[in-house]
Amino acid sequence: MGLACQLSIQAATVAAGCALYWLYKRLSKPKSVKLTYFDVRATPGEKIRLALALSGTPFEDNRIKFADWPALKPKTKYGAMPFAEIDGVEYAQSGAILRWAGGLGDGSLYPSGMAERMKVEEMLGVSDDLQRAWTPAFYMSMKPEQFGYTKETAPVQKLREKFMKEEFGKFITFIENELKQTGAFVCGAKPTIADCQLYPQIHYFSRGIADFVPKDSLEPFPLTRAWIARMQALPAVKEFETKAGYNA
Repeated sequence: MGLACQLSIQAATVAAGCALYWLYKRLSKPKSVKLTYFDVRATPGEKIRLALALSGTPFEDNRIKFADWPALKPKTKYGAMPFAEIDGVEYAQSGAILRWAGGLGDGSLYPSGMAERMKVEEMLGVSDDLQRAWTPAFYMSMKPEQFGYTKETAPVQKLREKFMKEEFGKFITFIENELKQTGAFVCGAKPTIADCQLYPQIHYFSRGIADFVPKDSLEPFPLTRAWIARMQALPAVKEFETKAGYNA
């Protein structure tokens, strides 16, 4: 068999493989996606909204008012939000839905390579650690009775100021170190589901909506502020946030 013939066969094989891959992607693309979560920018739901937007997946953004949640809660699979209805089937757990959304589109939000995926999972772990550190200070104002306090005695200010002094800078420095290496997003040159989760989580601390959390809390972290701006400038994110009516 001549070289030209071998090259021709190889080219045909590659072309066939590509065609099968894109056929698989087209057939596996969901026909309908409905995401249900509170009408807020909180991380559990927002990270999925961002992943769906970045993957180019049309979805119904079903936003629930807090007053309507008690009636809806017993009707949900696990008594929690967010949940997604994908082609008529309900799925729950935000991490599971996020990873599923990351596999849509070209799949770059949740790359299939072992090393790349490990890095994404590593940064999701950092995000989870940050959330665990912040949770007592956050929920102390919302559910003080769970910590043995009343609304009047809950040490909200003390806990939040302690968190900002002892924990916040440590975690943002972790992010700064990653951005220093990548020069773009937290796992590399392209956004991933780790960015989708960390962006609303960290941006929250600079929006001026949490008591005893300074609005300029990210001022000492220029790489993180640049990364937030980079996320907001992505066409899909910009379109989504504009449509959602976000101010900043």
